[in-house]
Amino acid sequence: MKKTVFLLCAAVALFACSKNNVEDKDEGFVLVEKLSDLEYIQDILVTVDDDGKITGYNVGENLNESDPSEISVPVDTYEQARDLFLKWLPESAKPSVNGNTYTWEMTDEENKSEGQVTFTESTAPGTTATISISASGTKVRTVKFIPFSAWPENSSAMEEYLEDYYYMGAEIQVNDNKGAGTGTYVVIREWTPQENGIMIRIDTKKFDTWNDGYDRKNCSSIGTTQTVSNVLHQGNNYDYFVNIYGKQHNWPDLDNRFMTSKKKTTWYGFVYYYYVRLSTGEAHTLEDGAFSNPSYRKVYIYWFKPDGNKITIW
Repeated sequence: MKKTVFLLCAAVALFACSKNNVEDKDEGFVLVEKLSDLEYIQDILVTVDDDGKITGYNVGENLNESDPSEISVPVDTYEQARDLFLKWLPESAKPSVNGNTYTWEMTDEENKSEGQVTFTESTAPGTTATISISASGTKVRTVKFIPFSAWPENSSAMEEYLEDYYYMGAEIQVNDNKGAGTGTYVVIREWTPQENGIMIRIDTKKFDTWNDGYDRKNCSSIGTTQTVSNVLHQGNNYDYFVNIYGKQHNWPDLDNRFMTSKKKTTWYGFVYYYYVRLSTGEAHTLEDGAFSNPSYRKVYIYWFKPDGNKITIW
């Protein structure tokens, strides 16, 4: 089982890029004001490794072993499928609507077209609705929403185990064989057949200098970061965690901020930076005041789900 650890990295990375802004531009460093829509939606749906191979399905499951680009998600109604689709889009997305069909024209960091996402009600037997992603290099091409009656059953004992031990707010001890993710995690989203569970651990230290534990390759994707932020702001989740767990789990006070990097293929590498103020869900880029408080903490994020008679964590 391959583990994937996401780190919402320290502001030290921002500081290193900003203080030499003029020199860095000559070395290929480019500030961008938006991210790739394709990368965002893929970050929501799957986790990939450095080679671009899918290592985990963050929503639903791949039921077609011959086609890893296809995901299935169980729903009760078309409306439920539509609501999930809209939930997975970034806030800036403005899909056009024609009856029961939604079309989102994606653009890259330079606002150039990079493909299309289409959601439509399905007339095919056994399928309620589908999402089709038409874009060069996409890892996910189809999301099929199918009736719960067609969904394969996991081990009932394992599902009961998740309910008893991986409930919202549960403390989970993770022992990562490389040590990076070892520690006590808190479940912020329970597992469902539609969306996998999420647990996070906040580091005990703040990071204020360039070399304090920064590793760009282990930075969280922006889709993952926004998912965590959105989960924390459903209902009173954020207040619940802060009030119940407090300093014991290093939950941030209202001034702590979290950010992540988005890498692009330039030889210098640092292209897009993004952080989230978890207390409000407010998101910023490098040019939007990232230095108002140059102290950040890392957040380790794991997804989890039942897999037969075991629990898969990635």
